[in-house]
Amino acid sequence: MIKQILVPTDGSEFATIGAQYGIGLAKQHGASLIGLHIVDIRMLEGPFLRDISASLGTAPYVNYQSNIASILDERGKATLEDFRQRCERAGVPFQSLQVTGSVMQSIVAQSELADLIVIGRGIEQGQWMEGLIGSTTENVIRHTKRPVLVTGRSEAQIRRFIVAYDGSPHARSALQFATSLGEAWLVPFEVVTVAVDDGQRIIDEARSYLEAHELNVDFTIQVGDPRDTLVDFARERDADLMVMGAFGHSKVRELFLGSTTHYILNHAPCPLLLAR
Repeated sequence: MIKQILVPTDGSEFATIGAQYGIGLAKQHGASLIGLHIVDIRMLEGPFLRDISASLGTAPYVNYQSNIASILDERGKATLEDFRQRCERAGVPFQSLQVTGSVMQSIVAQSELADLIVIGRGIEQGQWMEGLIGSTTENVIRHTKRPVLVTGRSEAQIRRFIVAYDGSPHARSALQFATSLGEAWLVPFEVVTVAVDDGQRIIDEARSYLEAHELNVDFTIQVGDPRDTLVDFARERDADLMVMGAFGHSKVRELFLGSTTHYILNHAPCPLLLAR
């Protein structure tokens, strides 16, 4: 099912973690990789150059635009060269691509011909990230039609994983994708729902779908705040991966009630695969 994996990279430490994880997945699935480096168009626009000029106390636009463009181009080439060497050492087929544009829009556009996006996660703030997990990553998840795997681990070793299921359309997509992973990896997984009233109905729905597949699956109902409960559950199970639907509510509702996806993105103790 996974034959083409898109790996955005900006040369940062956590982007390298994402690349290594993508390489591991590609080897497991016999897949190829697309290494994507984006020269952020904002770095070449007037306001950015004026800020640079002001900080240096010099007149704006004195060869700055061409110099900065050249520096960013060379940085991109160096980043993709590192990606090339890693893929060749691992014996994984790949292609490299450098584009100029909006980071989020470029990732979404290039993902149209991929089966999965892998993005590295780290504590340090990087060129494309804001905070622990930044707006770029969240916006990619919201706008792409492809599953997105966010990882802070470089080793793609899956012994057991969990699937968070709440019966929503996005959760159903995640369950279908997880089923394909379970069949490909031949490893057990556990479906967990966090509910107050209708937990049994939701878990029975997942059980009914999975009965047609010959898989080693357990089912669990938990009670509590879905955010903390799922993070704690993944930690207790020592899960190698959590699969769940992404951003099931409107931005307005998330603003007032908080987003489960956003919270778990920042606190999950294992790689997180999000589907819509």
